Amino acid sequence: MSHYFKALAISSVIGMLATGAQAATVKEVFNGEMLGTNQRYFESIAGIPRQSYGDSHVFRVQGCDITATINNGAVASLSMELGGQCQANLGTFIGDYAPPAGQTLTPGAFEESSGGGLSYLADCLSLCGNAADPSVYALWEGPRAAGFMEVMLEVVLVDGDALDAASLWQDHMTKAAGEDFVMDTRFNCDRRFDAEAHQAFKDVKVTAVTIGHGLSTPGC
Repeated sequence: MSHYFKALAISSVIGMLATGAQAATVKEVFNGEMLGTNQRYFESIAGIPRQSYGDSHVFRVQGCDITATINNGAVASLSMELGGQCQANLGTFIGDYAPPAGQTLTPGAFEESSGGGLSYLADCLSLCGNAADPSVYALWEGPRAAGFMEVMLEVVLVDGDALDAASLWQDHMTKAAGEDFVMDTRFNCDRRFDAEAHQAFKDVKVTAVTIGHGLSTPGC
C-alpha cells in the first residue's frame, strides 16, 4: 500500500472515531444506566472530557455541558446545565418520581411528581462577594423504591426571579432568626425554613441538576 493510501486509511479511521464520539446524545449520556459504570466505558460513550477538576470531568454532548463525578474509577453522579435545547429527562434515574419529560423543571414541578421532601441550601445569601455567582439548591433524598437516589436542583442567583426568591427567603430567616443566622449559612443545617424557601422558589427555573449518591452540598 502506498504512503498516500496509508495516510488516507488512517485519516478515515480517525474521522470515524471522531464521528462516533460526536454521535453521542444527551439521552445516552445523562442517563441513570450510566451511574456506577466504569470511567472508561462512560468515556467510550460520552467522548473525551473538555475539562477536568479533580474527580469532576466536563463533557460537551449535543451542545450541552454534562459533568461526571468519578469516584474509585466509577461514575458516582451526573450533572447537567439546563437551558434551551439542554433539558434533562430524570425518568431514567428515578422513574415515576420524575416530572414528565419536556416539562420546564422547577422545584415545584419536581416536588409535585416526587411527593415532596426538598431540603433547601445555599452557597450564601448575604455578603457573597464577587468571586462567583452563588446558587440555591433543593435536595431530594429518594426512598428505597427510587434506589435512595439523590437529586439536587440548582438555581443560580443571577436573574430577577431567582434573586427575588432568594431575597424573600433571606428576609424571612433574618426576621425569624437574625442576620448572623443567614450570614453564617446556618440554614444549611437547619430545616425550619424549607417551607418558606419552597414557596419562594417553587416556580423558578432550575439552571442545573445533579443526580447520584453522596452528593456534595454546602455546609453551615
